[in-house]
Amino acid sequence: MNTSDLRETVRNVIAYDDARESAPYEHEFTLLAGLGLLTCAFLTPSRTRAVVHAMVAGALLMRATSGRDGMRKWVREPHETQPRSRILMTP
Repeated sequence: MNTSDLRETVRNVIAYDDARESAPYEHEFTLLAGLGLLTCAFLTPSRTRAVVHAMVAGALLMRATSGRDGMRKWVREPHETQPRSRILMTP
């Protein structure tokens, strides 16, 4: 798989995630899981485990704050009514 295929796959996954409805409390559970792993990272005696826990926690925290139902919903910021289209229209 080359770089352009990987980028297209990532774009497709992002477009799918933007178009679908979120599961109930999806971002809240992800936030709690990220905070739990971050706590584990501080408490584990192994540096390797701490780094792995912190990396996964960071990814989960980013996921919890992103998307239509992440922080945007929490602060009550209006969002787009239509999800972004994957099709690029040029004149």
